[in-house]
Amino acid sequence: MVRGGGDPQVERAQEIIVDASVAVKWFSEEEGSERALALRDEHVDGEMTLVAPDLLVYEIENALRFKPGFTPSATAKALDDLFGLQIDFMAPSSEVVRRGAELAFEYGITAYDSCYLSLGEALGTEVVTADGRLHERAKGCGFLRFL
Repeated sequence: MVRGGGDPQVERAQEIIVDASVAVKWFSEEEGSERALALRDEHVDGEMTLVAPDLLVYEIENALRFKPGFTPSATAKALDDLFGLQIDFMAPSSEVVRRGAELAFEYGITAYDSCYLSLGEALGTEVVTADGRLHERAKGCGFLRFL
C-alpha cells in the first residue's frame, strides 16, 4: 500500500475513508450534501484526514460525467478541486486488493465498493458511505458508517 505524501514524523489527525458516494456530494447538491460538505470542511480545517483509494478520482469523474448540467469544463474544474483538497489517495496493494475480492464475495458488493472496505480494514479506520445499498449489505463489517 502506497500512501500519498506527508512526513511520517508529523502527528496525523484522525483518518476517515470516504467513498465516491460521499465525495460526489461535494460537487453536486443532492440529499446528504450538507453532511458530506461538513466532513470535507473538517478535513480542510485539519480536524481529520480524509483517505481514499485512488479509484475515488475515476469514480467522481464518471459520476459527474452523467450528472445533468455538468460539462467537460465543469467536470475538469471539480476534479482540480478534488486534487486541491489533498486527500490522502492510496495506491492499491496486493494485500488490499486480495482482501477486497474476499469482501466483495462475502457481502455481495462490487469490487469497486469492496476496495474502500478493504482499505478501511487495513488501516483500522472508519469508512463513510452515502450508498444505502452498500451500507445495508456490508454494515456487518463493523467499521462502515452511513453518512
